[in-house]
Amino acid sequence: MVSALLALAVTLAFLCVVSWRSRYPPFLTLIGGALIFVLLTGAGTEAVTAFTRGAGAIFSLLAIPIFSGAIIAAVIRRNGGVERIISDIGRATHRPHLAAGVAGYLLSVPMMCCITPFIVLAPLLSHIRSEYHLTTRIFYIAAVGSVFSFVLLYPLPVTYAIVSGLNAGAAFDVEAYMLVAFPLSLLILAGATVLLMAPEARCCRPGSPAETTAAPRRSGWLPVLLPIALLIIGNIIPGLSFLANINIALIGGLVAALAVCSPGTREEAAASGTKNAGIILFDLCGAGGLGMVIATEGGLTDLVLAHGDLFAPLLVPFLLAALLQASQGSRVVTAIVTTTILAGTGIPATVGILPFVLMTAAGTMVLSIFTDPYFWLIRRTTGDSVPDVLKQYTFPLTCAGVAVAAITAMMSAFL
Repeated sequence: MVSALLALAVTLAFLCVVSWRSRYPPFLTLIGGALIFVLLTGAGTEAVTAFTRGAGAIFSLLAIPIFSGAIIAAVIRRNGGVERIISDIGRATHRPHLAAGVAGYLLSVPMMCCITPFIVLAPLLSHIRSEYHLTTRIFYIAAVGSVFSFVLLYPLPVTYAIVSGLNAGAAFDVEAYMLVAFPLSLLILAGATVLLMAPEARCCRPGSPAETTAAPRRSGWLPVLLPIALLIIGNIIPGLSFLANINIALIGGLVAALAVCSPGTREEAAASGTKNAGIILFDLCGAGGLGMVIATEGGLTDLVLAHGDLFAPLLVPFLLAALLQASQGSRVVTAIVTTTILAGTGIPATVGILPFVLMTAAGTMVLSIFTDPYFWLIRRTTGDSVPDVLKQYTFPLTCAGVAVAAITAMMSAFL
């Protein structure tokens, strides 16, 4: 039998190769990775129990939010809500790139995903790009905007999985975290937009195609803003604290989305959204199972404890998350596995829950390369070359992740 570190390296190499070169469902790929890890380490039959326990924990954690978000996405894509949202943002910003970035950022919240907003926005962005003779940069700004909110805002899946994996509960101060994470996410969104945006045509002015085809505002904005409003109300009014539960907030958004659409749209969206939610959930459950298998074996936890002095404790979640992100590509998988491995160590308590969450989230942004399905989706949508996608997607995200880690380190040093 080999060491846990070598087994992890082989497992990650397997995931990297299979994710890049094959079309196997990620759920099966993650099961294969867990099997390889078990065979190499000799973890035994308890690994099966660990896998099912980890998969079940993720299902109970994210099933309702993912289901709700997938149907909300299907509804507003069919009823013209996306056109309304980007039209209103465009009227306020007068810049197509900024409208795309803000739309991606906002839509990640009710959709509980970063890739789904891009898929929903892509047809409209293609139309705006053609109408105003823009470059493909508009797609990249929408993509990175969706990632920034998805990985940093609570309780979206990345941060929600980290906090739940730590069993932080009441020890996690949501208000304090969001006071840091929300402006930080807006700051890096502004930086990425400036980095990618060229001075091009004004967008979505009166009479533009995005506005004339837009649905009533309630069709687009109500499903997006209602979950956010419920979360805010639940956090500031003690008697309504149950509204701060992400399940309740997303169900509220789902009900609102279905209430403002026609019966035909409602039926189509429910069928399409349920299918997409099932695919996403199985992939995330596979990640939870793999993470639990690795954590249950215990070798990596012991290794971190024995060599914790090689790196500053604050850097460990960032570096481990960056390694996992480069190896298998899914940000939620990265968050789950990183937290599961490190939860059994003293690192979360040493660095503090808030810095731990920020550093892990930062690590999920860096090295988003060939194993990242978002990378290939953007390449197919834009038709750009691999070097172009690396330059305009991977590089800005990596810079953002490093910036968040650096700011977190400075905050921890001075506070």
